Amino acid sequence: MSTAATPAATPADRGLDGGLIIRQLTGILRMELGKNLLGRRAFFTYFLAFAPVPLALFWAVWPGSKEGLQGPNAAAALFAGVFPAYLAVPLYLSALLLFMSLFRAEIMEKSLHYYLLTPIRREVLVVGKYVSALIAITMTFLASTTLLYGITLMPWGLGEASQYLFRDAGLSNLVAYLGIVALGCAGYGAVFLLTGLVFKNPIIPAAVFWGWEAINIFLPTFLKKISVVHYLTSLFPIPILEGPFEIIADPTPVWVAIPGILIFTALVLALAGWKASRMEISYGDD
Repeated sequence: MSTAATPAATPADRGLDGGLIIRQLTGILRMELGKNLLGRRAFFTYFLAFAPVPLALFWAVWPGSKEGLQGPNAAAALFAGVFPAYLAVPLYLSALLLFMSLFRAEIMEKSLHYYLLTPIRREVLVVGKYVSALIAITMTFLASTTLLYGITLMPWGLGEASQYLFRDAGLSNLVAYLGIVALGCAGYGAVFLLTGLVFKNPIIPAAVFWGWEAINIFLPTFLKKISVVHYLTSLFPIPILEGPFEIIADPTPVWVAIPGILIFTALVLALAGWKASRMEISYGDD
């Protein structure tokens, strides 16, 4: 049996009411934040974000962890070397699982129609769900990144670590990494929200997108720029060489990379809102 849900006609459909939109967004955020911070969705986010922490702690307490490293600066370079993997696996998978489920999971659970039958613009629903998930995943990965960065400096003790953080480039580097994490959550989150809206089986396009991001280092310069990871790596405070087969490209300037990711995110969200505004739910087809 097929159950279709279409939006009810409301004054909000005929024009924009700023106060109404803010109230609707606030209501969506209250409901969705609970799911994204404390519900089943949150488990995978926390697990993936903090899974590297035990490995980092093991390295930090290992008696030979300082061998070959000339102080916190060298440890920070080591952190820079593993940071791309942190973006490519824990952050990417967390964004995939969290944002893709915002609509797709509720379609599968036959509960999305409760939202669609309320007097709310679907574009507002998309933004509300996206912002709630973005807050949850960003808070989690900012905490995880800060913790991992601190663990990396731990073998040198509080004195040397504090000097590196507050007298050298340590703190500014940490702020840069946190900004990269936040931008990665925003960009990947928008992509996967749209993917969950467009595809009934979104895992395949998500895997294709991950593959494109993964091979970015081998692509010609003009193709590198058709990716999120290129703009994220352009913001690295400590540049790294991915490997002997990497095709070197000049990093995109900060004043282009940051607005570029934000504009890309806004365009993808606009497309997601357009898709949601024309979506009809037929549970009998899923």
